[in-house]
Amino acid sequence: MGKKKIIWSNRAEEEFKNILEFYIERNKSISYSLKLIDSVEALTTLLVKNNYLGRLTENGTTRVLIKGNYLIFYEVHKSTIEIVSVWDNRQDPEKRFA
Repeated sequence: MGKKKIIWSNRAEEEFKNILEFYIERNKSISYSLKLIDSVEALTTLLVKNNYLGRLTENGTTRVLIKGNYLIFYEVHKSTIEIVSVWDNRQDPEKRFA
């Protein structure tokens, strides 16, 4: 079996973009956001090698990886690994389900 391809849901892309933009605005610099991008890319590289690296969530389908203050939710499919959500744990938890 070949390596699975990483894909991002629209939701995950939007969440990650918002996180990056928040830190660019707050820090008045792109440095932290660039480090965060590198960190997430390294994590997705690990996922390609070990699809079941994350802990299974309550729904029995989605897995989650903890990377510092971030939760990366993903699902393993036949030929892909889909990043379904990226969550900054410092946000209001009520927003998670909005």
